[in-house]
Amino acid sequence: MSERILFLSDLDGTLLQPDATLDPDDARRINALTERGAMISYATARTIQSVRHILADIRFTASTPPISLMNGVFIRDMARGAYLDCAAFSRETAEQLLSIFSCRSLHPFVYAVDDAGKLMTYYREIPNSAMKAFMDERVTRYHKPFRRFSDPSEISGTMVYFCLIASMQEVNYAVRLLEDRLRHMEVPDIRFTYYRDHYDEHVWYLEIFDCRASKQHAVDFLRSYTGADRVICFGDNLNDLPMFEASDFRVAVKNANPALIAQADEIAVDGVVTWIETYLKFRNLI
Repeated sequence: MSERILFLSDLDGTLLQPDATLDPDDARRINALTERGAMISYATARTIQSVRHILADIRFTASTPPISLMNGVFIRDMARGAYLDCAAFSRETAEQLLSIFSCRSLHPFVYAVDDAGKLMTYYREIPNSAMKAFMDERVTRYHKPFRRFSDPSEISGTMVYFCLIASMQEVNYAVRLLEDRLRHMEVPDIRFTYYRDHYDEHVWYLEIFDCRASKQHAVDFLRSYTGADRVICFGDNLNDLPMFEASDFRVAVKNANPALIAQADEIAVDGVVTWIETYLKFRNLI
């Protein structure tokens, strides 16, 4: 391929089916494209535990681009099974955030990574059915470890990510708390994104991470790492906006949030994989 193009796709609501799985035919077509030189990667809010399962049919090789996990907190080389980059909270920042939330009966999941790169999810309480369903699915489907804590001192390793799953009203309240905190800081130490769940319109997510992490960071890192001349991204929800801002060409899927569609250069009416195939064939790049 003469021009080095990186295709970067979100997973849930974008590339995946409604049951949060990758269509086997899409996996086959993606593998065929990468065998012919196409660079295809993924930027998701998910962790490695679920992504490893979801992308089990994708063949990752030494020449395959790394992927972005947890909204840019981690960049991972899937072929080597190694993290190339990690944006972590300072311990002070993480404990301040937990204190702010716990005083108001808000209880996010807390993700921490140890020195060996093992990711653990902690929780103080499971206050609603959405958080319970989230945990139960990941334990049952992906064998993801969860551990309860009563004091932040019980959280081992480095904290990297918070995820609050709640009603729209509770998430909006938490957002106001974060915005108020940031207004009193000279240099922001965190970033956050919030959006409605892909699968339940009554559930909202608030995700908080270090100021260095975002899907924009993922685009910048992957562009430099792969030497891509152009980044074309695919998304559907509000947490994809930073990825849209950093990419050269933006494609929204047809079911995308209106705010994302407004920023898109094109709509992938027939899905991400078909769009990539059509783009490459039309330009005689494969």
